[in-house]
Amino acid sequence: MKNRELLKRIAIDALFFALIAIFTFTPYIGFITLGPVSFTTIHVIVLLGAILYGAKRGALYGFFFGLMSLVNALTRPGTGDFIFVNPFISILPRVLFGLIAGLVFDLLRKHTKPKTFNLLAFPLCGVFTFLHTVLTLLSMYVFGILDIFKISAGLGLGEIIDSISSTYPNLWAFFGGFLALGSIGEIAIAIIIVPTIYIIIYNKYVRKEVY
Repeated sequence: MKNRELLKRIAIDALFFALIAIFTFTPYIGFITLGPVSFTTIHVIVLLGAILYGAKRGALYGFFFGLMSLVNALTRPGTGDFIFVNPFISILPRVLFGLIAGLVFDLLRKHTKPKTFNLLAFPLCGVFTFLHTVLTLLSMYVFGILDIFKISAGLGLGEIIDSISSTYPNLWAFFGGFLALGSIGEIAIAIIIVPTIYIIIYNKYVRKEVY
């Protein structure tokens, strides 16, 4: 039984990893360029993993999302996306995003009825998508623009950082500019897709599992 459950977990993880990789390397699907950096739809996959399987899987899929973001950045030298070669910008906020979403979903599942949980899932997916955007932008500002650990400078990101800084001269312009560009679309996609797929999958196949 334990081996069967282990194989099931590995198969599910492999499926989510494959989806994240496919979205990453399919043009205009996982990363969509609007302005100086790309916006993403991959947060939808992480949210789906978090709502189905909880905090540990949310963090794991968030880590892989961040890793793929770093790999994607390596293929875009000279663009604003190249700033994501800094793991504190590409990986850290995605891990926190998946972890926090999973923790909240786990907590709500324990203290609400299934119908209530399903209804709450719609606005929460929007809230967590906005959180993902804020965490990513905060990481870009702290570890990129301010470069508190000097990692970005060491990675040769000075020109890109200077370009972003000149376009968005202060914190509020930085956040406002990026939020206005694509976050509304990311939020709308998450609110529509994630709870709908979750309800279908959960009702047909999933029973509460503790990973």
